[in-house]
Amino acid sequence: MLYVPDHPSTLQLITPGAIGLSRATLMRRVDRGELLRLRPGVFVEAASWLQAKPWDRHLGLVAAVGLHHSQAIFCRETALALYGVPLLSVPDAAQVRASSSSSVGSSKPYSPVGKRLGEGYAAQWRKRFGSQVGTALRSLPVRRYGLASPPGIPSGRAWQAYRNPDSGVKIVLVPVPGVVDTEGRAVRVRVESLPFVLIDTVPRLGPEGGVVALDAVLGERCGDGTRIAPQEFMAVERWLSTKKAAATWTWAYQFADERSESPGESRSRVLIAQLGFAPPELQRRERLPSGEWVRFDFSWSGGQIVGEFDGRIKFDQAKLLAGGDDRSVYWAQVRREEAIRDAGHRVVRWGWEDLADPEVIERKLLREGVPRRRSVDLPDRCFSKGVESR
Repeated sequence: MLYVPDHPSTLQLITPGAIGLSRATLMRRVDRGELLRLRPGVFVEAASWLQAKPWDRHLGLVAAVGLHHSQAIFCRETALALYGVPLLSVPDAAQVRASSSSSVGSSKPYSPVGKRLGEGYAAQWRKRFGSQVGTALRSLPVRRYGLASPPGIPSGRAWQAYRNPDSGVKIVLVPVPGVVDTEGRAVRVRVESLPFVLIDTVPRLGPEGGVVALDAVLGERCGDGTRIAPQEFMAVERWLSTKKAAATWTWAYQFADERSESPGESRSRVLIAQLGFAPPELQRRERLPSGEWVRFDFSWSGGQIVGEFDGRIKFDQAKLLAGGDDRSVYWAQVRREEAIRDAGHRVVRWGWEDLADPEVIERKLLREGVPRRRSVDLPDRCFSKGVESR
């Protein structure tokens, strides 16, 4: 499930002191199915939680953990989500940095529903909100991760190096996107600095996930759009603790391209490379005989072949900007493609669902004559998705 930063709705967390109600009173509302308890002393309206998207619930959990434990430092994919970096899947736990090697591990299962909640409430929720109720009401885990010592640092000294002011690692306070407290203020939590989070996380995201994240960051399409200077990455590269992690990071950083304008385009570029096709030119602009300027997501052979990725988000944004309905936007897209073909271009088009089946992409690219290269330089073996540090 793709996580793309988008928060049209807001989750509001409730704490006892802020509204003048006791914790016991709020717990009675939990037992009646009106509230859910995300963490001790942190509640949310049941209806807003059950209808929220999975990634919004993840950020709601993160905010609740931060309110309950103000010294928690968020890391890995959770940290990327806090910075607004797109992810290919929603983290299955709130990911925090352990304070020591003895505290590494997962928290005990924590249920948001009250012990006295009757089956009647659950049945009503399922009727109102559908099949997602089971996922929304599952336990809300917190997972604590350790650190590997950088090269040159004796084993077991990782935390000492991490806390050293010269380590390059900074802890910053950021607002949780789409979450406010009882008084409507942004909930702020502690998180590792973005350059370190990327260095620590990209090598385990897989080629597609790593490039999706880096393209967005380098293209200033996440968070407040702040550009990360190369020297900021160099300051934390010492934390690439293995040759495999270093090789993976180097490849992903060199492959990343700020011109990719969406996660779908980023993922497409990786798949095109994996399939052995020549790298495309990105965002080529050309003037059609009609005088209209067009821009192609991908192009090959000097623009003779063009590739277009059509994501649903891109379509919805076009509909919003054009102010038309689905039909008008669709026909505008058809007319645009006809004009491109009339100008002598071959067009290959694919969508997000096609990316799940590489053979579909391969057939489409071959059909339009996209050139192949002799070798594929993509270090899939460098990526170790699921390998835990430490």
